[in-house]
Amino acid sequence: MSEIENTIAKARVLYDSAKYEEASKVYLKGLNKSQSIKETALIWAELCWTFFKMENYQQVIEAAENVLSFDIQYAAREDLYRLMGFSYSFLNNDEKSREFLIKSLEIDNTSEKQKYIFYELAKLEFRNQNYEESQNNLDQVEEFFKENAKDYWLSLLFFNGFNNYYQHKIDESERVFKVLVDKAEDPISKANGYYGLSYIAFEKKDFAETVNLCENVTKLNEKFFDMESLGFLMAASFFNLGRFDVFKVYFEQMKKTYSNGRYYDDLYKMYKNIPESGNTPNIN
Repeated sequence: MSEIENTIAKARVLYDSAKYEEASKVYLKGLNKSQSIKETALIWAELCWTFFKMENYQQVIEAAENVLSFDIQYAAREDLYRLMGFSYSFLNNDEKSREFLIKSLEIDNTSEKQKYIFYELAKLEFRNQNYEESQNNLDQVEEFFKENAKDYWLSLLFFNGFNNYYQHKIDESERVFKVLVDKAEDPISKANGYYGLSYIAFEKKDFAETVNLCENVTKLNEKFFDMESLGFLMAASFFNLGRFDVFKVYFEQMKKTYSNGRYYDDLYKMYKNIPESGNTPNIN
């Protein structure tokens, strides 16, 4: 075994032991021992994976670019493009992320490792409010995740439900969220399902049920990712139920916690429309 082969083997042992920083140092030293362009490209490729594990996403991108600068026909270009796409996503550059994820799929869109690209593209399009395109990506892989990766499938159902909700397909959205609640075994995923159902109940003006569903969410997950929306749904529901005393409590808490929040204007309008008589006003 040559010196460079020994160096790469040592780095791989460290990588497999999750000693990523140590592995990266060995790989970088190996660049000075490389005897060919192919070896240099290989080392940079393995550094891509190492940097990704270290969550050094800018270095992932730079390492992948180095691979291609030494070997434009590198055999696993789809892996490089996939890692670049994921890294750009973590760096909040959706345009570049989309570009490289699609480039990866242009090389290989059938293998199992590539299924995760469709999931990432679905999330990306969801963030950009392209709900139809997001759903198209989810449809490509739903059966695969259902059979092979339940955690991804449950997450997929969450995005599926809201894709339908934002496209005004309320009945389908409700069906999907009910499947999520039914199939989820962990409290976090089940809470996500109840969260979606709370939007459905609010849309249907079933305000008592909205309150119950929001309470289910917080019981299951005290650190839920969108407490601001839950607070709004609860406050607005109590307002529409004529429980202005409870609404005021929520309004004051929301004003304190989210002083420049997404829902402040709507809640303030409700606050100003609380009638002296105690009757629920028509604020539509």
